[in-house]
Amino acid sequence: MLRCGVCLQLEEGAQKRRRVRKNAWLFSQMELSGLLAVCIVVLIVSMITPPVHHGSLVDLAFARHAVPIRNAVKEDAIIVTIARDGRVYFRNYRTTCNDLPRAIQEAVRHGAERKVYVKADARARYSAVEVDAIRLAGIANVVFLTGPSPAAFGECN
Repeated sequence: MLRCGVCLQLEEGAQKRRRVRKNAWLFSQMELSGLLAVCIVVLIVSMITPPVHHGSLVDLAFARHAVPIRNAVKEDAIIVTIARDGRVYFRNYRTTCNDLPRAIQEAVRHGAERKVYVKADARARYSAVEVDAIRLAGIANVVFLTGPSPAAFGECN
C-alpha cells in the first residue's frame, strides 16, 4: 500500500510537470502586434513626408568673390534648382520647363519676392531654355547662386 501511495505521488508529480510544460509552451511565443504597429506608423510617416532636396542635389559652382545672399534662404524664396542630369526643380518639387512659368507666377501671387534664385549644378548642362522659362513668368531679376571657392577655406588644389 505504501508503494501505491508513492506511485500515486509520482504520477501526480508527472501530471504537474506535464501541465507546467504545456503552460510554458503557451508563454514561449513572442507578441508581435506592438512591433507591427510601430512598423505601420513608420511606413505612414515616411510616405507622408515630402522628399527634401536641399544640399545634396547639386554641387554649386565655385566663385572667388561669392557674397552671401540672405534672401535666398527665406521660406518663400523662389528657388529653381537644376540638377546634374538636367532635371528642373521648383523649390523642392520636380517640374518641367513648360510648367515653370506658371509655378513662378503662382508664387509671386502668394507674396514671394519678384526675384528667382537659380541653383545649378556645376556640371549641369542647362541652357537658355530655363532662363527663358523664368523670364516668361515676368521675372527680370535672376540670380545664379554659387559657393565659395575652396581657396576661401584655405584649401590648395
